[in-house]
Amino acid sequence: MGRERAIRALKMEPTDKIPSCEVLEHPQIVQSVSEVDPYVDPKRAYVSAAKKLDIDWLLDLPSRAVRFSGDETTKTLDDGRKLTEWGIGGSEWEDETVFKSVEDVLSYRPLEDDNGRVRVVSKQYRTNKIAATRENSEIAGENCLLTGLYYTTLFQFGIMAFGWENFLVAAGSDPDTYSIILDQFAEISYQNVSEWVKDDCPIMFFHDDLAITRGLVFKPEWYRKEIFPRYEKIMEPAKQAGKRIMFVSDGNYSELIDDIFAIGVDGIMVDCYNDLNAILKKHGENHPIVGNIDTLILTNGSYEDIKKEVKRCAEVGKKYPGYFLKAAGDLPHNIPIEKLKYYFDLKAEYAVR
Repeated sequence: MGRERAIRALKMEPTDKIPSCEVLEHPQIVQSVSEVDPYVDPKRAYVSAAKKLDIDWLLDLPSRAVRFSGDETTKTLDDGRKLTEWGIGGSEWEDETVFKSVEDVLSYRPLEDDNGRVRVVSKQYRTNKIAATRENSEIAGENCLLTGLYYTTLFQFGIMAFGWENFLVAAGSDPDTYSIILDQFAEISYQNVSEWVKDDCPIMFFHDDLAITRGLVFKPEWYRKEIFPRYEKIMEPAKQAGKRIMFVSDGNYSELIDDIFAIGVDGIMVDCYNDLNAILKKHGENHPIVGNIDTLILTNGSYEDIKKEVKRCAEVGKKYPGYFLKAAGDLPHNIPIEKLKYYFDLKAEYAVR
């Protein structure tokens, strides 16, 4: 079923089983089930593994293959980029932001950044992301839905451009000036989304880390004033193009879920810090809901713990046609492979409606 099952569920249509969405960052299981070396042909290996593991929806395919050896957990590439071990391609990180002070942040105007001081605001960054998503979607074909993920909707720009501390202090100490910066980030996102939706993918998937594990970073009123009105503008091209709009944030953002649906988002992905049962009871009849399986339980829990966790989500989720099983913290390389295989066996067993 693959792609077809995922699309049916995202449209709130019945399916034979609870569909599966995963971020598959575990080279060992990919090679095991696909019989393709992910360090030689990562894209083909991941699509083959998704088919064998009955994953209906992948967000992306690896753009590179970087092998970490022995006790190596970080690596610096030839072009100076720094990676932390995470799946097949590693996770990029920077030692420090290019902004040296809060005053420097408050003087920045994203629309005037013609020199690429902040990489994620550049048109080249947008072009590369969109091209990669379309190429990966063609590779995935009917095996699974591949949507990509628009990562820097609005809030995320501040984190990635300025770093958490500068971002929070700037937004809190001079909200009027930071509001001007937000206007410009929103315009960049509007332009990005206008280009992104020029394809035949029925889904546009937005990401913004509005919360941390303990809850929201700002008071709810701040999001309602500064974020959600701008979201409506940012998402407008996707709505006009007839896309189903999905949204995800890390952390516990349950206080904002009603607001997110109120601006026209169709469905959400939630991690294990949100109350899945309450969300499904309130919204599951009308909106796709994805996720909630605790990756830490898959990594550190017993086999019985893993069974309870998958059963918990499956038993409540199978009542709702738009629910997807997904590990909330993705499936990184450090999950013991036997536990990961057990997880997929359990999904196959409990997903049957």
